Amino acid sequence: MFRGATKWRSRIGGAATLPVVAAMVAGAFAMSGTAQAATPSAQPLPGTHPAWATASAARGVTAAGSTVSTQVYLTGRNPAGLAAFAAAVSDPASPDYQHYLTAAQQQAEFGPTTAQLRAVDSWLTGAGLKITASTEQYVTVSGTASAIGRAFSTQLRNYALAGHVYYAPSAEASVPASVSTAVLGVSGLTNAPRGARPASVPTTAAGRSATPAKSPYIGLSPCATYWGQKTPAHLPKAYGRHNPDPVCGYTPNQIRDAYGVASTPYTGKHVTVAVVDAYGSSTILKDTNTFDRDNKFPEFAKGQFSEIVTPGDWTNESACGGPAGWLPEESLDVQSVHTMAPGAHVLYVGANSCFDSDFLAAFANIIDHHLASIVTNSWDEDLYDSTGNEPVASIKAYTQAFEEGATEGIGFYFASGDCSTDAPSIVQHGLNCDIHSSDPQVTFPASDPWATAVGASAIGIGAHNNYLFETGMGDDEATLLSGRTWSHLPGTFLFGAGGGTSNYFTQPHYQAAVVPSALSHTLLTHQHSAKAMRVVPDVAMEGDLFAATMVGFTQQLPNGTTGFGEAGYGGTSVATPLFAGVQADAQQAQHKLVGFANPEIYLRYREHGTADFRDITDHPGGQTFATAINGGISGGVQQGQLFTLGKDYTLVAQRGYDNVTGVGSPTAGYILSFRS
Repeated sequence: MFRGATKWRSRIGGAATLPVVAAMVAGAFAMSGTAQAATPSAQPLPGTHPAWATASAARGVTAAGSTVSTQVYLTGRNPAGLAAFAAAVSDPASPDYQHYLTAAQQQAEFGPTTAQLRAVDSWLTGAGLKITASTEQYVTVSGTASAIGRAFSTQLRNYALAGHVYYAPSAEASVPASVSTAVLGVSGLTNAPRGARPASVPTTAAGRSATPAKSPYIGLSPCATYWGQKTPAHLPKAYGRHNPDPVCGYTPNQIRDAYGVASTPYTGKHVTVAVVDAYGSSTILKDTNTFDRDNKFPEFAKGQFSEIVTPGDWTNESACGGPAGWLPEESLDVQSVHTMAPGAHVLYVGANSCFDSDFLAAFANIIDHHLASIVTNSWDEDLYDSTGNEPVASIKAYTQAFEEGATEGIGFYFASGDCSTDAPSIVQHGLNCDIHSSDPQVTFPASDPWATAVGASAIGIGAHNNYLFETGMGDDEATLLSGRTWSHLPGTFLFGAGGGTSNYFTQPHYQAAVVPSALSHTLLTHQHSAKAMRVVPDVAMEGDLFAATMVGFTQQLPNGTTGFGEAGYGGTSVATPLFAGVQADAQQAQHKLVGFANPEIYLRYREHGTADFRDITDHPGGQTFATAINGGISGGVQQGQLFTLGKDYTLVAQRGYDNVTGVGSPTAGYILSFRS
């Protein structure tokens, strides 16, 4: 374990453009670093006054001496040039394709100028604020509530929300004309909690857990080691047949073999994959090696795993579920990357909380020092929330970070979520739904056009690690009535891959020739959009709750002791690191950085089709797959549950591109197509 030092930006002058960079992009678009445009008037910052901060909710002025910390995000010297160059190096049709910059070159070409930095620093310190951290992307400041109000031309007031009182600007904040071209936005003007959630669920959330004896398995019971191993014949038929027990949890060798990755010579060697979650685990390396030994899979070699965690700086633990709440996610992510890329170096980067500002700080560290070329994130959040929508500043800051990464050949991968459309009408049923969701929506940051959104499937793996079928990740639950018949088929929605059409982001160019217009022009509210919009996800891999993936880590066991235990987990947070591992294999095959993957993914889909991606549908081969759980006898009556697969809420996995699995799941051919 090593502690990531606070990174202070180098003061880059406006004339620091590197000749090699200017020559590479000459004629494509203008590189600034020269004169700024005419100074505009004071600039409002849209979205800084939350909708819930109403007059009826007002509870007085925030105490003037209260300490407030905010992050001011910086635009850099040429935001349009950054977006254009990021697109050029990511476009297989561009002459600049894969002509990436170093971290120093990227900062010199697109980072803030000395004049911008001085202006921002002068404005903030002149208002009485203290600069506590500074990078190419942002400046963190702290000060009194009165000083914050003075800096942003507003007043912080207290407002009642959901039984609590939080401060927020009484009106939209603004920045002075002298810095309006340098400031992208600001976060932290309200202390209402708004953080990301892990996109994973243990199988025990849907059924009974086993009591550990000699075995470390503590997951769903009864269960099977592969699909179809056991079938409780005394339970009623469904879909014309008796249905098998759920899978306890597929092991690394099963998944690697079923997807054909083991048939290739690639292991992700010489590639670094960063796993970003909140907080960190002191036992993660030991746990992963224990898990690998138990499952006869290669352990991490010495130096193959490293981490950046700063426990002394962890914040917002109560709002984020605490370090223990993120522990399963962290282990799942590291182990899933290692499953698909056992030769890759894995870097775990623990954000200091689940809030946007801390995730963005983790990304800044990775980008500014090019710590990895593949960054996997198994967490998500809603753009529209009854406790406050995602701040415009945060959305812009994420997009800019992804563009900066793209110029350096860094790709960001995000889970598409586990609650289908996360509509308010289903949050009371879904296992991983956000109770504060205010609209049917796709989650963020997966829906950002500069992110690779990973959906999930349910895969059937046979006795010989062979691929049997794959359907969309979506589970409906039915129960036995009087021990004789299933209550209702398909039942009540339980769990399903997130996806659908964004009402925020327009369609990126790489989706235009692939995504059906019926999807890109139809919002999740069923309204027609005149503009084609971004549709999620891009790709998919295994992640179902009942065809689960095994994960092992140190935790509290059912008998009250602390020890190592294994259980099956499901979610798009399984699929995302699995696909990140596949990308590491592809990068090894290519002998150069993959970078922002989406243009290449859609190009390969158009040109190679099923040679590179399996087309996943809800009824593969015309069949409906389900799994049955024997609940035992209670009161002389047989108990049981039936879970139908491929039943996402309103979303449908169909032939071609769909809003559950995107272009499908990668094959061995996908990896081999990168050979250079």
